Order: sequence, then structure tokens, then C-alpha cells
Amino acid sequence: MDKLAYLLGALRDATTDIRVGKNYEVKIGQKDVSWLQFLQSIFKELFDYGGNITPHGEYSILRITTKAVVLRIVEVSEIEVPQGSWETPSIVHTLPEASQIDYVRGFWDAEGGLPKTTKQTYISFDQKNRPALEFIRNILTNKVYHPTKITLTGKCWQFRLTRKKELARYFQEIGTCHSEKRKRFQKMLTALFP
Repeated sequence: MDKLAYLLGALRDATTDIRVGKNYEVKIGQKDVSWLQFLQSIFKELFDYGGNITPHGEYSILRITTKAVVLRIVEVSEIEVPQGSWETPSIVHTLPEASQIDYVRGFWDAEGGLPKTTKQTYISFDQKNRPALEFIRNILTNKVYHPTKITLTGKCWQFRLTRKKELARYFQEIGTCHSEKRKRFQKMLTALFP
């Protein structure tokens, strides 16, 4: 797995707080602490600093607070606040197909969804920046998936994969590193293919 590509996708769930000379922070909040621990190990491997995970109500937050690391992450990811203006990082456009798939996996782990019950069967990709979502959709289309059209749902853009065989294929070919989403995805597939 291209860990940088995966992390760039996963950073879609991040926020930054940079106040020059005062505060440098990248943070990711999640209910699934094991996913934050997974990201922490990638940060540590790639940037020699994994930050700290702290509880915050029903969520936990991974904080990266070392100035040099935060500035490097911002440089590579080209992260922008608000995220509605953050498009796909330039480096991702130059990656080989396998690494772009790792980016898709990280993106879905951060910003993807699936139903909480097995009455519906789909996975969704959600994002405030439409061009970033179009990039993901194009990768999937090139891999012969048939995503729905991109539509505005509430405050963000969304497309879905809904074909049963393609959901199973996505799980096998692309998959997820997010343990909670993996359990729900497997449950959905078990209901689809008993």
C-alpha cells in the first residue's frame, strides 16, 4: 500500500489550525479509535511524528502539533480551509493507478458512507468540493465501476456505488482500513450474498 497516497485521502477528514508563530495543528476526529491509531502509525512512519490521540466526548482526536510536520503535511496535501475549496492534491494526479486506488481507499475511509442497516445496499462518497469528488468518480469509472451521478445532498456533493456485484468487487479490490466500516461493509455483503 502507498501509505502517503492513503493518508492524503484520509486527510479529507482533517482540519488545520495554523496561526503563524502561535499554533500549528492538524487534527482528525473519529469515533473509531483504532482507525486513528492506524493513521498515527502512518504519520510516525512518514513524518517521524505520530501526534497524540485524546478522548473528546464520544469522539477521539488525533492531533499533530509539531510545526515542521504540520507545515510539511500542508505542503504535500495542499489542504485548504474551508474544505469546500480543497481540490485533489497535485501529487495524487501524478501517481500510478495502484497508488491512486490507495488514495480512493483513504478518501472513502474518511468521507465515505454506507447504510447502518442491511435494508439498503450502497456505499457513498461525500465531499464539499465537487472537483475532488469528480476525481474519485473518474478513477472508479476507469476501473469499470458504474457510480451514480454526483448530486448535492444537503451541504455536500455525493455519488454512490449501488450495483451488488460492484460492491463486492470494491470490497475485494479496494477495500477499507477503517475497522468499523469494514464490519458494516461485510455485514451488508453477507446480506447480499448469503
